[in-house]
Amino acid sequence: MAFRHPDELPAGDPTVLPRDAVIAIDGPAGSGKSSTARALAERFDLLYIDTGAMYRALTHAALSAGINPGDEAALVALLAPAALELRPARGETTVLWCGNDVSRAIRTPQVEAAVSQVSTHAEVRRLMVERQQALGRRGGVIMEGRDIGSVVFPLATAKIHLSASPEARADRRWRQFRERGVEVDRDGLVRELADRDRQDSERAASPLQISADAFVIDSSDLGFEQQNELCARACLVNPTLDAALDLDIQRARRELPARYRLAYGAMDAMTRFFGMIEYGNGERPIPRGCIASVNHISLWDPAMVAGTFRRGPIHTLAKAELFHPGWLGGNFFRWMDAIPIRRKGYDRNAFREAAARLAEGGNLMIFPEGTRQAIGELGQVRSGLGILVQETRAPVLPIFVRGAYGKRIGGSVESPMEVWRGSLMRWHGLDDLLGQVDRRVASDRIGLLCRAAWCELQARSYQQHPVTEFENELRQNQLHYFAARQTKLFGS
Repeated sequence: MAFRHPDELPAGDPTVLPRDAVIAIDGPAGSGKSSTARALAERFDLLYIDTGAMYRALTHAALSAGINPGDEAALVALLAPAALELRPARGETTVLWCGNDVSRAIRTPQVEAAVSQVSTHAEVRRLMVERQQALGRRGGVIMEGRDIGSVVFPLATAKIHLSASPEARADRRWRQFRERGVEVDRDGLVRELADRDRQDSERAASPLQISADAFVIDSSDLGFEQQNELCARACLVNPTLDAALDLDIQRARRELPARYRLAYGAMDAMTRFFGMIEYGNGERPIPRGCIASVNHISLWDPAMVAGTFRRGPIHTLAKAELFHPGWLGGNFFRWMDAIPIRRKGYDRNAFREAAARLAEGGNLMIFPEGTRQAIGELGQVRSGLGILVQETRAPVLPIFVRGAYGKRIGGSVESPMEVWRGSLMRWHGLDDLLGQVDRRVASDRIGLLCRAAWCELQARSYQQHPVTEFENELRQNQLHYFAARQTKLFGS
């Protein structure tokens, strides 16, 4: 459940935090996100990116231009060409809108009252997220806002959901206004924050919610220094756990059963013959006891991904049709410890066996979209991944595959064969999430988070190697076929 005192987490070694770390802080208005983010940026020598200031800058510009905060089209037209820049500074971040310093102007009660409505618009958020992601991909940053961990940076090094009671948050906000020489009604702030919490939680575009892999921190009874110390300790947990992982490639290879050594060697040689390249793992073995969650675009995907694992056993959830006793491939899948699963309905036996293998320290590879998708299209993550996470609490390793079409010896410029490995997702906030929503909704949230991680890995791939004309044409040809296949299998 939520952490409420620094002593509930180990102090940690600050040197384990990587230089390219991304720290995401989410939470409701008045929870202390901005002040804590600034303090952590100074503590860990990170660049502080105030995403709330970005929305406030747009809100101030809209109010100055007489634009209604509810007019999405006008807001988009105002934002799209605007030069919006954040500069680190002592105290508040310096915010420039079209070259003008609006740092103080965006902190007024008028802007505060309208910013939540401005931030509810889907297209406004999409444009802002693109800018935030461009700022954050450089690494070495700390960002705070409403959906940084779940939408903007699903692969953040550390995620914190910082909250406090409405009364504590209103009192903090009242003191901030007083320090700026602005008189406001404290009781009115309580009502305003309650209204804003409701708007932020109920909006259709990126609602405020607990990310299942975030540390939930309740700072209602903490002083500023205690709050910062607790958040700093939370930032070091994942890097500390990562440093303790057994990723010794030589030991992993020695421990491989003979059949895995043979199969992996064949898969690795075949995919590299066609130019497959790995990103994000430094050719290290897969960590023990995790769920490898992979997007699915072709029949080559299992071979492409498995050749990068370098550890066994790997239990793959594969469609039951592949295990037909009269087919030679069925014997191969059994030989490689695959688990047959029915794709229609909930296959209790398959999930029970998968959970048992994870509990034994094995690994599981799953293609949670349920079937292949058109290239460049990431499908809906089915509920099975969320069910497994809730039952096992096993960390999830998101993996994005690209290519496998238009193969050429040595590699194809038309369809690059790539495997991108993300960072482990550990479920620090799952119990807090389950305290707010039922298990089905929690499964959906886990699935959305995994899909967001794929989207980020896909964006990195496309940034390095832009989408080709071949891939665009192939995608258009595949869309109808795979959509019809999805409907046949799952009814949607």
